[in-house]
Amino acid sequence: METKKPKLDIEKPVVAKAFDVLVIALFAAALVYLVLQWDQLPDRIPAHFGAGGEVDRYGSRMELLLLPIIGVVMWVGMWMLEKYPHAYNYLNLRPDNVEIQYRYGVLFMNVTKNISTLLFVFLIWQTTDIALSRIDSLNMPIFITILVLLFGSMGVYFYKVMKL
Repeated sequence: METKKPKLDIEKPVVAKAFDVLVIALFAAALVYLVLQWDQLPDRIPAHFGAGGEVDRYGSRMELLLLPIIGVVMWVGMWMLEKYPHAYNYLNLRPDNVEIQYRYGVLFMNVTKNISTLLFVFLIWQTTDIALSRIDSLNMPIFITILVLLFGSMGVYFYKVMKL
């Protein structure tokens, strides 16, 4: 039977707070951009992209509203999880490493939350520009960079945890 994990008050690092502010500002800018462009959007907008970034399905412009909705729900959900690192599952959690594991967990959740939200910022911006015929396809170097940052940060987290 598993023993109960201690609840520690882990302060969010200053860099994580700054990352939150930056990402919230970028997300707000993407929403403002979407609102300003809304009346110019055609009825059919890109709704799905192939592996090369080309549009492979079109849908109603109302589908574009799913991106900010999902982005907000994910950000808020991960923000709530970030506050409760004792609720996570850990490998090798011991009394001598609980605090560092929780610190890693808080930082991991913050980075995952914010990079995931940056992905939504990117998709809102790119989908809007493709719908308005400003560009032809997703900017794949930026898209791949965001994915590398997301999955790379996960890899760094798991590497650090395994070293404990």
